[in-house]
Amino acid sequence: MRRITMADVAGRAGVSKATVSHVINETRFVEEATKERVREAIRALGYRPNTAARSLTTQRTRIIGLIVSDVTNTFFAEIMRGIEDVLVANNYSLMLCNTNEVLEREEYYIDILLRQGVDGIIAAATSQDWDALNEAAKLQIPIVMLDRTFDYAESPYVGVNNSHGAYLGTRHLIGKGYRDIGILSGFQRLSTMRERQAGFEQAMSEAGLPLREHWCIDSPLTIEDGKRAMQQLMSQTERPRAVFISNNLLSLGALMGLRELELACPDDVAIVSFDDHPWAQVSDPPLTVVRQPTYAIGETAARKVLKALNDGDAIIPSALFGCQLVVRQSC
Repeated sequence: MRRITMADVAGRAGVSKATVSHVINETRFVEEATKERVREAIRALGYRPNTAARSLTTQRTRIIGLIVSDVTNTFFAEIMRGIEDVLVANNYSLMLCNTNEVLEREEYYIDILLRQGVDGIIAAATSQDWDALNEAAKLQIPIVMLDRTFDYAESPYVGVNNSHGAYLGTRHLIGKGYRDIGILSGFQRLSTMRERQAGFEQAMSEAGLPLREHWCIDSPLTIEDGKRAMQQLMSQTERPRAVFISNNLLSLGALMGLRELELACPDDVAIVSFDDHPWAQVSDPPLTVVRQPTYAIGETAARKVLKALNDGDAIIPSALFGCQLVVRQSC
């Protein structure tokens, strides 16, 4: 079957190829009635513009790169849904890159995104070494940091007040009468985990409660590591009566660890988790959580990268959302 060309569309619509190009690429004003004739011809003929040729004309690919650390985490899946909804509504596509928290993979994907000529990048960075993303910034590619940030980074950031969220969760445990409280604190090289640790420590300090170093367990952010961390914590001779957990995957692993130890929540240990999750409502018991507005975070990040593209040198402010404590039966 012969491929439909721009000339075919022009002939059906009764306009020039240049006019068809201007309608598709939005590079010049075209009367609305003419636009509609061109669009009708495109629909009728099933014409699909050549995106490579189009990018040569517009100097844009209309593709935004998204770098996340774990696509299996529903936190990032919901954020991605918010990003994608905004991009699709604005005729942009999304290129997803999953790093698995591996710096070398992050650098590899950033190089791929730059080679593909993406118009912008939204990144939940794996490390504090932003050399690769700084190279993207030098090429005038807008970057929006998602979930994680660094003090010296100049790109706008979209996330939540992690410290206050962890503070709310820890204060809830304290308010329920718990005094012996530990924490599964995750990767301390990530800003989110450090901020949540700080919120935990603030709540403990204000209540005059001791921070016991052997009850503060660092680990990677996986289910298996959450299981190991909880078992390490609860196998100690003196163990806590409550635990604040800084990540949803750690929480799922922690519940598995308790089951293997034949310990029950909240009878043996109470839990508050940062991040809500579909399974958190139906776990046994349903988990009390600190909920983030994940979809809104994604929407906002997408709008900011598009604004940076459309407004040129305009300063794009960061956005910091609040968290919500959702009380269930785990403490």
